Amino acid sequence: MKAINTIIKGLLLLLALVILNVSCKKDVEDVFEPDRFFKPAKITAASGETAVKLEWPASLYTAGKGVQYTVEISKDSLFQSGIDYSVVIDSTTLSITDDNLVIKQKYFARVKANAIDNIGDSKWEYSSSFSITGEQIIFPVLDAELKDKSVILRWRITSGLTKIVLLPTGGSQIDVDLDANDVAAGFKQITGLTGNTTYNAIILAGTKVKGTMNFVTPAASIFTVVLTPSDDLVAAVNNAANGDVIGLDPGTYNCVDGTGAFVNLIILQKTITIQSVSGNPADTKVNYREITLKGTGAGITLKGIEFDGAAANATASQALYFLNLTGLNSDSEAATFTDIIVENCYVHDMGNCIFRGNRAANNAHKIGTMKFNNCKLYDCKSLNAYTFFTMEKLQFEKLEFTNSTLYNLGRAFIGWSTNITVAVPPTILIDQCTINSFGRDARNNFFIDANANPLILTISNSIISNTPMPGSTSGTALMRATAATADMSYCNTFNLTNGASPAVAATFPAIVTMQNNKTVDAGWTGNSSDFTLPAGSELRTSNSSGGPVGDPRWAF
Repeated sequence: MKAINTIIKGLLLLLALVILNVSCKKDVEDVFEPDRFFKPAKITAASGETAVKLEWPASLYTAGKGVQYTVEISKDSLFQSGIDYSVVIDSTTLSITDDNLVIKQKYFARVKANAIDNIGDSKWEYSSSFSITGEQIIFPVLDAELKDKSVILRWRITSGLTKIVLLPTGGSQIDVDLDANDVAAGFKQITGLTGNTTYNAIILAGTKVKGTMNFVTPAASIFTVVLTPSDDLVAAVNNAANGDVIGLDPGTYNCVDGTGAFVNLIILQKTITIQSVSGNPADTKVNYREITLKGTGAGITLKGIEFDGAAANATASQALYFLNLTGLNSDSEAATFTDIIVENCYVHDMGNCIFRGNRAANNAHKIGTMKFNNCKLYDCKSLNAYTFFTMEKLQFEKLEFTNSTLYNLGRAFIGWSTNITVAVPPTILIDQCTINSFGRDARNNFFIDANANPLILTISNSIISNTPMPGSTSGTALMRATAATADMSYCNTFNLTNGASPAVAATFPAIVTMQNNKTVDAGWTGNSSDFTLPAGSELRTSNSSGGPVGDPRWAF
């Protein structure tokens, strides 16, 4: 019994010692100081044209301690191949400019809290990749200013510019010095280029890159025949063979018959090109009634020409459509067309609409690409209430509008509202376009109506404004495309309403993914024809590459 009591007394003594030890440890913990800082939390990087801003939350337990941070930058995510930039700062934000980092280069950052007093360095916190995007002051090259042996490069007027470097694919670097007059003018014509060559243009201020632009010089034009205004354009088109290129010397051409009445230019089961010799639509005009693509194999490329329907509209001939798809023996006969390419052209005063492609049964008319680049398309009379692009039932692959201005378009812009079956969803691209004044007759879906057709739609870097047309009303739904993949980014919209009093906003459907869009009023109305961006406007620098939104021609 005495042995048992001895054991119990021993256990009680041991328990007391344990409790005393724990109590002492608690006292120590109450005055605990870490032997080093906690590392900073997640680093965020906000990239701009000329700088990147790094930011991170302060390390824990650093308040009032005057802690400093070491920031290191490297091209290597593991920081094993060297440090490109390093600094010690006493704040949790840091801006690094293109004086210290190379633009468009991918970098990584790491940050640690530095030792202070008896507290050691923290561990490193690492960022995701980032880069300085670089300024983009060069505007897209206009087709009218791009030849096989020369180009005019334009840029946002910026002080300090010194030269342009051209890097041709497979060729030697070309340095073009800029003098004070060039810098002030905001453009430079460069000659001595090679046709059918890709060039990368870099504009510099000293050693700093201020913008880059790729362009491809066209091959030297080889005309099958060159006409003068006294020649018969209708006869030349009738006599042309597949693949022919008809050149037009400067002047005005009338599409008329022997009596002087306006007639259609018929492209019969062949694909041809009609282009101005000068490349300038301001000096080469065609007064037209209609261009008819007739039968399988029909297609057309048009370059550098003004097409004016006003003269035909003033007569009994009447301009109907700028482009009209028909079968060989009847309008509705099945046909597979090639492509329609319209570049650097002005097209206006069409009677019914600019394009009709709805004459046949579902899928009976098929076409590849329809492309309008660097064009002005305007003043559609919309007789008989056509949509500007009437293409119900048409099977197509691509419809593209780029670097173009479209205004006064009539009751609606694009109509593809008949549901048809297609093996591959077609694409519609609208990029760098200025679109103004369209919609009337109280119609809904007056921007694009694709109904339930599968479609890949991209609207980017564009301005869409002023609906409906002056004195008209519309619905409030701009678009129907229930089976589309649709994206709208880096665009600007303003004054899109139904025209009622009071006006109700016209909107895009939820199916459209919206990113980085603006609603800045650029100052023009539904009656405008000059869409110059206001001086100093943010719209001059808010597209996806830092340049202007809308048709680039209105930025200079």
